[in-house]
Amino acid sequence: MNTEPTTPFRAGQLPEEADDHFLGLEHAAPVATDAALLTEALVGKAITRKAMICIHGQVGLGKTFAVNAACRKLAPGSTVSLQFAQAPHMAQIRAALWDGLDLPGPAPVNTTHICDDQIRQALAGSFHLLLLDEVQHLGPTVLEYLRELWDKNSKSTKSLATVLVGSGNTRQKILRCTPLHSRVHRWQQFSPLTPAEILTVIPGYHRLWNSVEDDVLLWIDDCAGHGCFRTWANLTVILQDALDDDPKLTFSKDLVRWAFSQLDPTTRFPGQVGVNGS
Repeated sequence: MNTEPTTPFRAGQLPEEADDHFLGLEHAAPVATDAALLTEALVGKAITRKAMICIHGQVGLGKTFAVNAACRKLAPGSTVSLQFAQAPHMAQIRAALWDGLDLPGPAPVNTTHICDDQIRQALAGSFHLLLLDEVQHLGPTVLEYLRELWDKNSKSTKSLATVLVGSGNTRQKILRCTPLHSRVHRWQQFSPLTPAEILTVIPGYHRLWNSVEDDVLLWIDDCAGHGCFRTWANLTVILQDALDDDPKLTFSKDLVRWAFSQLDPTTRFPGQVGVNGS
């Protein structure tokens, strides 16, 4: 297995496609779910209209994966991708934008008017798609700042599109910021994969599932997957590692039951067995 690091990551740059796959799972393929196709269409509308859109839903459903894929396809050289930890302060926001826009030197965060002027000029100089992930961590002051950046650009050069992505209470946070909420052009809420989608999507996701019977796929989803793509990715990694570690093993329901036992107990199938079927 290749453990060499990928290309050095620059602030604001989209990750490599391979880095989107959970734990760097090899042989994983991007799959065109209905949600991912809608995400691509909405990102396209944001770019065309220089608009602001919001994509939200619970964790693990593939939001970030879908948005990254859409931005790589539609705006590979103009996307500024930013993600923040819990409750970033304004100096962090300004510094991240400064670095993401590749402005020279450190951000002059102690002279905020100068910093903001330079950020606005950079956004106005050419088209940018501003992608903000984990929006649930952003407070009202930050959300208002992002609204103001988009607002001033929309009244002048019209060279900025914004994509807001988040889980948890993302929609509620934006809803409480009324000026921002009123400017969001399109919304998308991600939902768990349906049983029908499990049967059409999972076999193409990884070779491990290529020839697994439909009833087994539905059993796995009912026991542990629950339509959550990240859980399916995690199960795939666990099973693939077990098969790689012991060439005598073969895919079986007993092996899957053992994989369930490696998950959080709240998603565990009630009758686990050992990795060798014991």
